[in-house]
Amino acid sequence: MVGPAGAGKNAIMNEVLRQLADLRQLPTATTRPIRDTEQQGREHQFVSEAEFQKMDERHELIESQTVHNHLYGTPRLTIENAMRDGQDLIADIEVLGATYLHNAYPHNTVLVFVQPPSVDDLIKRMSIRGETQDEIDRRLQRVEMEMQYAPQCDYLITNYQDQLKQSSATLLGIVLAERSRRSLEKLRLKTTSLQNQAI
Repeated sequence: MVGPAGAGKNAIMNEVLRQLADLRQLPTATTRPIRDTEQQGREHQFVSEAEFQKMDERHELIESQTVHNHLYGTPRLTIENAMRDGQDLIADIEVLGATYLHNAYPHNTVLVFVQPPSVDDLIKRMSIRGETQDEIDRRLQRVEMEMQYAPQCDYLITNYQDQLKQSSATLLGIVLAERSRRSLEKLRLKTTSLQNQAI
């Protein structure tokens, strides 16, 4: 899931995670402080800058980015283990990181862009979250760049403030549709393999 900070990605994702027991959140690595509502290893692996740098040097991260003065990265082992085990993961990943991840695993990555109905709505949400004016101004500097990424994604959700249920239902539909598509692709491969054996 990608999109501007404050668009509601995590709220939508958490609603869907509650409904699908076999869907797991991908805990990305970050140097930002843990929030009161978060748990170590669930939303993120909260690490120091020195720990993050060591992870990067050991090639344990598929990608790493600096966002709002904090480092973020996607753990390679978690992704590759999930692919091996057929486990579906969902994550809130910064747009440049998501691009790198999609390029690395084009057949195993689905990009869902979450946007607010307007920039004014986004500012209001960030204020409600308790962010300072400086934090809001810093985040807004990235919004135009982030919004330009939407056309490169597979799906788009416009998340209205009072329609979390509808937005999460849309995401749930996307997850189920992608699972159905993947099952169909496996069936086609199996059928093609059997036909080739019969020739």
